[in-house]
Amino acid sequence: MKNNYLPLILIATFFGLLAGAAGALFANFYAANDSSFALNRELNLSNYGYLSPSLVIRDAKKVVVNQDVKTDETIRSLKSSLLGVFVRAEDESSYYKLEQPFASALVATSDGWVMAAWPEELSKSVLERIPQDFVVIDSSRKIYKINQVVAKTDTIGNFVFIHLLDASGFSVRRLVPDEEIKSGQSLLLAGGNNIFLLNYLSGKNFDDVILSSDDYARTFSLTYQIQAQPFFVFNLSGEIIGAIDNHGRWLTSPELSVYWQSLLKEKKLYWPSLGVHYLNLSAVVGASDLPAKGAKLQGINNLPAVVKNSPAEKAGLMAGDIINRVNGIELNSENDLAVIISSYQPGDSLSIDYTRQGNSLQTEVILGKRE
Repeated sequence: MKNNYLPLILIATFFGLLAGAAGALFANFYAANDSSFALNRELNLSNYGYLSPSLVIRDAKKVVVNQDVKTDETIRSLKSSLLGVFVRAEDESSYYKLEQPFASALVATSDGWVMAAWPEELSKSVLERIPQDFVVIDSSRKIYKINQVVAKTDTIGNFVFIHLLDASGFSVRRLVPDEEIKSGQSLLLAGGNNIFLLNYLSGKNFDDVILSSDDYARTFSLTYQIQAQPFFVFNLSGEIIGAIDNHGRWLTSPELSVYWQSLLKEKKLYWPSLGVHYLNLSAVVGASDLPAKGAKLQGINNLPAVVKNSPAEKAGLMAGDIINRVNGIELNSENDLAVIISSYQPGDSLSIDYTRQGNSLQTEVILGKRE
């Protein structure tokens, strides 16, 4: 008698499974086309190639709310590191409108150096008049006079470093190193007039095929276009990713790290110099005998592979050499030569492993200074 029910049980099980599968397909389709439905249940992102495979966000509404809370917390914490630059009042009876600064500034050192994103071109006459014509106000409403100005418009664009008289104890943000900056990460842009925008890092690419060891070789790009005004750029933890001037030019955190250290040491801006141009072998595919990683010393047009009288030339490096390691760090898709050099200081001695015509060699180089 029991056997008479077996076909019915199997048929019922089959149709039950079929109905479940149909229901799942319908729910997935409905969620993709109805945002209110999706936000209150789970958001399946596994079908979108640019996101992590098989990624399912459960209770996506909470995720959105949590991000809003995190962003608000970051904005509040940033205010102690963001300052306003104001045109100096004509007399003591005048006042400053805190929501209308002439320029925004970011704390660079705890002893009073700040970096201001200037909204106009920085000529020599403008730079000379900054200490007389402007003051800086911090989040506690304290007014500072300016006693020193440092700028290099040819390399850092419309950014100017200014030192505040009798300033101390400023909150300094961490500069995010190159290896922690990834395409796709969320960014918070802080502009003048208390403007904060959410965006994403869409790209982190090399400037060109032939690179210089004495410049940061990466270019950053944003997912969403922004208006032409200066911004300081942070991750959602409030750490510095870089800054953008009013022409859209980036000054990245690895570059800022070099300049801020030079300010602390010598009160001026400089860059550690090796003095080579190179082909990043990790970024190209060529002949079968071309290695898959390393930095091949190679010039282009009027740029020599090894700069005359440079630290590299003094160390014996030549055009065609392939640098494989610097101080034991292998050059590959994650470790670029220029980025590694930027992490050292002028005067530092580096061990360089390289290949010349198939022979493995090593040399010591003492970094110079590019001002």
